Amino acid sequence: MSFTEIQVVPGPANYYCFPGAIRELNNFYSESDLQHAMWLYGEQALQAAQAWLPEAFAVESAGKACIREHCNDPMIRRLAEQAGPRCKVIIGVGGGTVMDSAKALAARMQLPVVLIPTIAATCAAWTPLSVWYNPQGENIGYEIFKQANHLVLVEPEIILQAPAPYLLAGIADTLAKWYEASVLVGNFQASEVPYLARTALNMARGLKELLLSDSVTVLADLHNGSLTERFIAVVDAIIAGGGLIGGLGERFTRVAAAHSVHNGMTVLPQTHSILHGIKVAYGILVQVALMKDEQELQMLLGFYRQLKLPTSLRELGIDISDKVQIEAMIAHTLRPKETIHLMPVKVTAEVLFEAMETVEQAAETVSVE
Repeated sequence: MSFTEIQVVPGPANYYCFPGAIRELNNFYSESDLQHAMWLYGEQALQAAQAWLPEAFAVESAGKACIREHCNDPMIRRLAEQAGPRCKVIIGVGGGTVMDSAKALAARMQLPVVLIPTIAATCAAWTPLSVWYNPQGENIGYEIFKQANHLVLVEPEIILQAPAPYLLAGIADTLAKWYEASVLVGNFQASEVPYLARTALNMARGLKELLLSDSVTVLADLHNGSLTERFIAVVDAIIAGGGLIGGLGERFTRVAAAHSVHNGMTVLPQTHSILHGIKVAYGILVQVALMKDEQELQMLLGFYRQLKLPTSLRELGIDISDKVQIEAMIAHTLRPKETIHLMPVKVTAEVLFEAMETVEQAAETVSVE
């Protein structure tokens, strides 16, 4: 009998998502703890969340830092020095960049971390890992931490007030869970796939069905400022569902080509302002083209048009005929450590470029809804 070993990291120790969830902070930390917390936040995130934050945030003894760059080692070292030995807990308020920075800082200082996402753009609040960048903004990998996030507090009213592109990015990033997990699991014999990985794959299929059926309506709910059960379900799907899939299935259900294509795009400066999930959305198209699934590609292109997601490199500010930029992007996408090499097909520079050309050509045939 053979056994397949995986490390199951299901998610945070505590997760709350309902109107008023941030009040739960006082059930886990004393006033003194919160007054000696290190608070990390984005500038816009703080404006969005401040009305929900406890009074302890404003006291002088609480450390505060506005995060304006991707998670990188020099920044984390500076933040650790600022937090100092009296710090009791790290609290992140914001999007994925703040979440990753808070988790990395908490791991560095061996402190618990509380995460208060102000957007539903990724599953960063759920997962015990941080994506690392160099100071130039280029992706250099990710690190999985041994400690779970202690407390995640999602206030749906804050998410409802966020700009629509963030929710759109979250929908795309979560949609990738199915496409990447399905090809990864497909690399193995059924007997080699652990039960929890198969469970995660079934969850990913359910997420895909939910997003394909409800995304257009939920984006309308956001536009109208309507807090509906359907809206909260999609927020849960993005933050909790997406993270849970990778945590349950480990290497069987994490990332494949779509995220590698995202990583490749980070070497192009014009993409640095584009949200993670938006770049991943394009990566999904390339991955489907690599699998030569023309029917699925056409379905996705139509869905993307409905949501106003980019369907080509041109829409991301990248010229496919610019040899220097495309070669740099492809080289980064195909680094030896990239998960694109877990695909069931061998991906060379030529094969990847051909898939990108396929997406560009297919996008021209899909009419705008």
